[in-house]
Amino acid sequence: MGYKPFFIHISKYPALVFLLLAIIGSGNTRAQNYSVSATPDSTLMVIGGQMNLTLEVAQTKGIKVVFPQFSDTITKSIEIIEQSALDTTELGNDRISVKKVIRITSFDSGLHYIPPIEFELASEQLQSIKKTNALGLMVVNPFEEVDPQKGITDIKGPLYAPFKLSELYRFLPWIFGGLIVAILIAAGIYFYVKRKNPISAFIREKPKEPAHIIALRELDHLKEAKLWQKGHPKEFHSSLTDILRKYLEHRYGIPAPEQITSEIMNSISKIELPDDKIADRLRQVLELADLVKFAKMEPLPDENDLSLMNAYFFVNQTKYEEVSTPEEQAQELKDKTEKVEP
Repeated sequence: MGYKPFFIHISKYPALVFLLLAIIGSGNTRAQNYSVSATPDSTLMVIGGQMNLTLEVAQTKGIKVVFPQFSDTITKSIEIIEQSALDTTELGNDRISVKKVIRITSFDSGLHYIPPIEFELASEQLQSIKKTNALGLMVVNPFEEVDPQKGITDIKGPLYAPFKLSELYRFLPWIFGGLIVAILIAAGIYFYVKRKNPISAFIREKPKEPAHIIALRELDHLKEAKLWQKGHPKEFHSSLTDILRKYLEHRYGIPAPEQITSEIMNSISKIELPDDKIADRLRQVLELADLVKFAKMEPLPDENDLSLMNAYFFVNQTKYEEVSTPEEQAQELKDKTEKVEP
């Protein structure tokens, strides 16, 4: 029996033929199912400048594409500064993008040719190489032409630029605006300190009255109001202690309005008083007021009168009066004499 070609024998098995063609076609399809590109940031670069050259492969999953390996140059005139690691991004539809960024520079002016960059499919059964498009990179020198024969020259000194007042004109609105804002802020702070009446900041204040004058006047008003006689003992004792607390604050600098009775008496014990019994009179006024205000005590009329009398006594015994000079005393005597004469 003579020799028959192989295709005649396999033609008897059409299913086997179809399977072989499908396998071959699948391999070729997978081999062709990727694309490569090389993209620079620009086609123009200043000499000594830097830019990125991005290498990218768009492929299906499951295949391995080998990126080209560079040492320190791409061409003789284009140097590599650094190379990034591979960065993979999902594209969808079972496809991915693999990128690598190469930082390049050049110190040689002129138009440089970057040949196509090759990528290879890593497969033992199939071998497929794809290339990027060729690129052109123009490197320009913006500096004056350097003559190597002249050697290295020193750095140019600073240029003399005289100051001109006209250069401040454009800043004048900002300067005046800042001054106005600063004045307004300062005025606001000043008026805030003055608080109640800002106009009084511009008016010279009259000398303050001595603390005992104010206290005695307020005690007179309280006495005339007859609060406890009208059935308001709590209001009477509250007003009475308020007068004494303000007097202690102005006379001795004690923060009595914010202190309780025990704290006030402790502060008084540190002050040298004309008489030891003066502090006892103050204590009587404060303690009785506490009983009336907080324990709802109903004091007797004699107790109310005693508190008012002790308040007068405390102020009169602790008041501070400035000693007049002989000249002031003579003037006061003269004024009184003139008033008496018809």
